[in-house]
Amino acid sequence: MKISYFFCIILILSVVNLWSVGTRWFKDVFLMVNILVFLSTLLFWVLYNKLTVGLQFVSSVTIPLGSIDWVVNFGLNGFSMFFVILTSFLICICIFISYEKTYKCEEFNFLLWILQLILFVFFMTDDLIVFFMCFEMCLVPIFLIILTWGSSVRRVLASYYFFIYTGIGAVLMILGICLIIMECGTTSMAVLSMHNFNSTKQAIYFFFFFWGFAIKIPMFPFHLWLPMAHVEAPTEGSILLAGLLLKLGSYGFIKILVSWFPVGCIYFLPLVTAMAVTSIIIASCNAIVQADFKRLIAYTSISHMNFVVLGIFSHSIFGLVGSAVLMYAHGLVSSGLFAVVGMLYERYFSRQMEYYSGLIVGMPMLGSFFFLILLGNFGFPLTFNFIGELLILIGLAHFNFYILFLSAIGLFLSVVYSVLLYNKLMFGNLKPFIRQIKDLTLMEFHCLFSISFYIIFFGIWPMSVLECIYLGLSQCLVR
Repeated sequence: MKISYFFCIILILSVVNLWSVGTRWFKDVFLMVNILVFLSTLLFWVLYNKLTVGLQFVSSVTIPLGSIDWVVNFGLNGFSMFFVILTSFLICICIFISYEKTYKCEEFNFLLWILQLILFVFFMTDDLIVFFMCFEMCLVPIFLIILTWGSSVRRVLASYYFFIYTGIGAVLMILGICLIIMECGTTSMAVLSMHNFNSTKQAIYFFFFFWGFAIKIPMFPFHLWLPMAHVEAPTEGSILLAGLLLKLGSYGFIKILVSWFPVGCIYFLPLVTAMAVTSIIIASCNAIVQADFKRLIAYTSISHMNFVVLGIFSHSIFGLVGSAVLMYAHGLVSSGLFAVVGMLYERYFSRQMEYYSGLIVGMPMLGSFFFLILLGNFGFPLTFNFIGELLILIGLAHFNFYILFLSAIGLFLSVVYSVLLYNKLMFGNLKPFIRQIKDLTLMEFHCLFSISFYIIFFGIWPMSVLECIYLGLSQCLVR
């Protein structure tokens, strides 16, 4: 199966979506279409050749530019393949959540569809220009989702914070891309990964690219936009932010910085590790004292993503593979946590923990799924997060004991705020604020069951993904 065939399927399904606009069964058609997209992405996993290193399912597009033909290659390796699957899965989760909400219209669903297409191209492209264009274009759908369907009047401020913060890093990245193209004369990422940049240029290019990726993760001190964006975004926007958009920065770290500029990684290693450790500790401490449980989960995302950064720069294959695993696992866990928060907010219109207690009595299904997802959040054994965190800790043990110790503090604090969150919401006596208790609807059940199933399934059978991930990342450490 080539990627060109996959995009032909996407084109046909896009026509089906357009045909259903304005009809009373639009949401049903849109849901079925995205389920078909998810099943189509699973074909890449089924057909992936584990005996081959490098890009697979390769397709090319030739764009004539006057006297020059611009050839854009698309392909997947074991690392990027699972991001394509995760993208289609989380878009389906968003549609499940929005299905029963009458105020979510065709415009909302098409923004989800457009974002999905942009992310597919981002993870599949082998061209640096297309990579950068998709890296920035994905801001627009999320910006519009927060601005239009945010939860309060502060959504305007939050959307502009998000857009300005994440857009600033593009300036330096553009400069770095221009310098690389002038030196190498190509935009092919496969060719650029084989080019031997001298030590000075590696440090310069690393500096240009690093800030754009660091803001997207985000790392201290560029993390302030994330809690505000999460709090004001609708549930679907928070899922897409935490599950996918935060991964673009760490994906760029692995795809470009570690692979192309190993000398630059060593030169800036003290700065990167200091920023990551500071982010982990500050975000974890902030999460413990939060009264708004959506803001609490936003700070946990900062902590976990910076733990991913430590694994990426641990100069160990264990840390690198563990970072990739934790990126996928965090995409599932954070999406599940924000889905639970959204379900509670839709019922009681408050995110303040002081108004909640004793929910486990009247909402046993939600409480059970919430418990399983929180187990993944602090890396309990037999969850997907545990595999990623364990491999990162092994990589850090070979790298630096002091960094290992400081990052372990963040893991301990994740247990603290996860237990406190569950205890405050689920146990105790019911507050007067909680008048009517309604457990999960059918769509909400399917949503949380799917997320919980994959968190446990990959925790029990991690080799189903580890071999593909290792083959996809093995080229990053060759140089």
